[in-house]
Amino acid sequence: MGRTVDVAEVIDSQKVSLYQCVIALMAWITLFLDGVNTQSLAYVAPAIGRAWHLGRGALGPVFSASIIGVAFGAIFVGPLADRFGRKRVIVSTVAYVALLTLPVTQVPLIAAAIPGSTWLGVLMTNRFLAGLGLGALVPLGIVIGNEFAPSRRRGAMVTLMGCGYAVGSALGGILASGLIPLFGWESQFYAATVVTLVMAGVLAIWLPESVRYLTIHRKTAAIIAILRRINPQLQFAPDTEFRIAAEGAQDVRRLRPGKLFTEGRAGMTVLIWLSFFMNLLALNYLNNWLPTLTGEAGLPAGEALRAAASLQFGGMLGIITMGFLADRFGFDRVLAVAFVAGGLCISLIGFADGGFYSLAAAIFAAGFFNIGSQITLGAFAATLYPTSIRSTGVSWAHGFARCASIISVLFAGAMLAQHWPLRTMYLLVSIPMFFGCLWILLLAASRSRAQKSGLAAVGIGATS
Repeated sequence: MGRTVDVAEVIDSQKVSLYQCVIALMAWITLFLDGVNTQSLAYVAPAIGRAWHLGRGALGPVFSASIIGVAFGAIFVGPLADRFGRKRVIVSTVAYVALLTLPVTQVPLIAAAIPGSTWLGVLMTNRFLAGLGLGALVPLGIVIGNEFAPSRRRGAMVTLMGCGYAVGSALGGILASGLIPLFGWESQFYAATVVTLVMAGVLAIWLPESVRYLTIHRKTAAIIAILRRINPQLQFAPDTEFRIAAEGAQDVRRLRPGKLFTEGRAGMTVLIWLSFFMNLLALNYLNNWLPTLTGEAGLPAGEALRAAASLQFGGMLGIITMGFLADRFGFDRVLAVAFVAGGLCISLIGFADGGFYSLAAAIFAAGFFNIGSQITLGAFAATLYPTSIRSTGVSWAHGFARCASIISVLFAGAMLAQHWPLRTMYLLVSIPMFFGCLWILLLAASRSRAQKSGLAAVGIGATS
């Protein structure tokens, strides 16, 4: 009988290799695609409103349908990666999103072909269906990045990979500011379709299956091949038995989402959901309505889009910074501070004087803490669950929080329609961030108790 090897120990004992960086890049691409596709509609919303002669806040239901689709995708598609593999689900969903992006450019034709339909109704349906694919991308990108990263560098590697979302979102704003004036709002979705199709091919060729997923499914030959690509000097006999000692035996025969609430995980599962919910209440508001609200502040169309895009540039820096800080000080401490700072910065947007630079600076700071917290939360959530339910745990945290956070988008649309002052709107949306700090502190205390009681051995709070 061959010797037993702990895959987590092997990964932790190696230097970060070029191959692991390539894997991180593949995970980065999945979040990049989510950012491009999720934000495209927000950036073209003012142009669509003018072209379709829509009133203020009329696209609120469309934004809401997109968020619901993303939430359902996280809840129902994301967990499939625990059963069928990370790579298969990621590549399939990216291709699916590409197929749903192009029809946005043909909404009037589609509506004309469907009796009784409206342009807004067709757009709403399309964004819901596309969201089913988009909802799985961020959680699964975070999971696969987590499962290849050594524990000492996990925060930095996962959050660096998480910059893909902010880069994709920001690129959407830059593309919109250049394409829409020249070619119309439809060009944004033509560009997004091409980018998504190309990236689907890249992922199909170069993204490997998760080595931890392969371990719990006992795919010995594939595990050896991946570990030797991380370090060619590693040698293993063909009959080597691979395991993840910190997680114990795991049932991989079927999906078991109920395990998120058993073996002492219920309290932490609820608290991580609440943390995501508080963050997404603010982030959905900012992501969907900033391009419109910056225009309401009196900026010209091009400057309004660039100011709104500064949210994503701030997010990039926030994601990188928080990842390195999390490895140094711990996820809970970094997130607690970020939630408070994020609430303060969001409220400051309403006090900017309406000039481009002051408004962009306030939005940049809000993105630093709000988007930075979102991706860091995902990295934190991935450490709370064992491999067999990790995709389910991270995906459901995203999904259920997105379902609940839809109220911020609807509320913002209603406030716009009622002509509420912008300062009041930003002050209200900052409040959830302060509650998020409270949930993180409670989660840290709950996680500490679980580790002291020995529950980390079955995956609670384990970072191996």
